[in-house]
Amino acid sequence: MRARALRCVLAAGVAATLLGCSQAANAPVSASAETRGERTLRGKTSDRFSNIALTTQHGERVRFYEDLVRDKVVMINFMYTTCPLICPGMAAQLSRFNDLLGERAGRDVSMLSISIDPEVDTAEKLDAYWKAFGSKPGWTFLTGDYDAIDRLRHELGVYDPDPIVDADKTQHAGIVTFGNDRTDRWAALPVLTDLRDLARSVRRFTWDDQWVGTRDASRFVSASQRAHSTHGIVRELRPDRGQAVIEHGDIPGLMPGMTMAFEMNEPEMFAGLRSGQLVDFDLESDEGRYRIVKISARPE
Repeated sequence: MRARALRCVLAAGVAATLLGCSQAANAPVSASAETRGERTLRGKTSDRFSNIALTTQHGERVRFYEDLVRDKVVMINFMYTTCPLICPGMAAQLSRFNDLLGERAGRDVSMLSISIDPEVDTAEKLDAYWKAFGSKPGWTFLTGDYDAIDRLRHELGVYDPDPIVDADKTQHAGIVTFGNDRTDRWAALPVLTDLRDLARSVRRFTWDDQWVGTRDASRFVSASQRAHSTHGIVRELRPDRGQAVIEHGDIPGLMPGMTMAFEMNEPEMFAGLRSGQLVDFDLESDEGRYRIVKISARPE
């Protein structure tokens, strides 16, 4: 059973918006309602989320609803540590969002990143991934049983209606689901939404009088645009998608070293490039989008 609030199904990779798809009030569910994850379904959206057992990056055993969602404001995304494409960009964006939260991280808003490859993603690997993106407070990485996580992912509406595409973890949707269990308001957006828009939406849909601190949105939502010069090795060129896959070292203030697909600013930039080539490039980070604006091959 899917949460009614999230029935706007998100196809993998599609920049769909679920604003306006929040849950207001549900009719009561009878006492004979289906039981899932040791809890009886009642009327609230989150009552439809499986209360599955999970393990954090610190090795702590938790229950999804009872320990992580109940009476909290949460942001939930699905990822895996060996993902070479969308996951690093998602993690970098969430790391920046965590910076926006400041002291609210873990206090007013909790961030939950759940692995869709739990057989590979042990607590130790998730801990290393968390540290690679800054060991941010209030950001919990989780692993567990594959089938249980897959069921939860479907309940949250983060799946592709084509079962073949949905079974391919490399095609998973870069979606963040956010909500307030206290008010029963839920929505979802692509993680790489403009950071200001994402912040405004999270605040708008989850705010209640239990948030601590200012109601001044301008102090929670801020704009940023940064340029970085770095170098790396071209691993794959995808001119049909406007992307170059580059293995690079640490980019201070942005992301750790990894292999990642970057957007190319202009089609002409592919000219003269080839796989295995060492390149210098200027990377623009603009509200969650990572675009190469200048690239040149280093002398052989």
